[in-house]
Amino acid sequence: MGHGTPVLLLHSALSSKLQWYNLMRKMSRDHFMLAVDLYGYGDSPFPPQSDNFTLSDEIALVESLLEGIIPDDEPFHVVGHSLGGAVGLRFCYKAPERIRSLSLFEPVAFHLLPETDEALLKVNKVNQVVSQKQELGDYPGAAEYFIDYWNGTGIFSSYPKEIQLILGQGIKKMPLEFQELLGEPLSLCDYKTIDTPVCLMAGRQSPMEARRVSELLAETLPHCQMHWVDGGHMAPLLQSDVVNGIIEGFIRGV
Repeated sequence: MGHGTPVLLLHSALSSKLQWYNLMRKMSRDHFMLAVDLYGYGDSPFPPQSDNFTLSDEIALVESLLEGIIPDDEPFHVVGHSLGGAVGLRFCYKAPERIRSLSLFEPVAFHLLPETDEALLKVNKVNQVVSQKQELGDYPGAAEYFIDYWNGTGIFSSYPKEIQLILGQGIKKMPLEFQELLGEPLSLCDYKTIDTPVCLMAGRQSPMEARRVSELLAETLPHCQMHWVDGGHMAPLLQSDVVNGIIEGFIRGV
């Protein structure tokens, strides 16, 4: 949507490119807004192979979707939320010359958490419960546990049945996402080499583990501005006017 400097938009887990529709409309007057679906969501297929699935596989998919749309020699801005934020961060490390700026809301790069950190213990517990429910074939239960963990008890049951069914299907990719987010070998020292301007955002009411990753990155990335938003992990959807305003202001100022 739109014309001008390209902006690549990467969505969160259990979501799709459609989550960025409002931001696309907001900025399309003078930017070329491109939202893509990560593996297993929207129009993108489930990963063709699950063994050793990594963030690099997600990036390879994104790069294939950019072919013929954004020239290799044209830098672009990247906006990412949660899983999309972790993919965007890793993409920038891989190809810093292609990325003009990063706007990331709570990138869940859980591999950056120290082994003894309480936040990592909580992430591992969520991974364990979701995996156990899936092994039993209880996909709706896995989706309910995951959604309520991030957003509050009872949120999943408040959704219409058709949305619950969609989330129950989407949760099937979740073990691969924990695999790629926990297994990534890059460290904070690696990300410290990123020279790209970064706008990092986090919700004051978000789970500790998401906030903790954001805090570590804010202390590490050399050209980073940090914004705290009144809201939780899904603020890019639930407080979209505030989050989109921060993103737009940052990109226009880079």
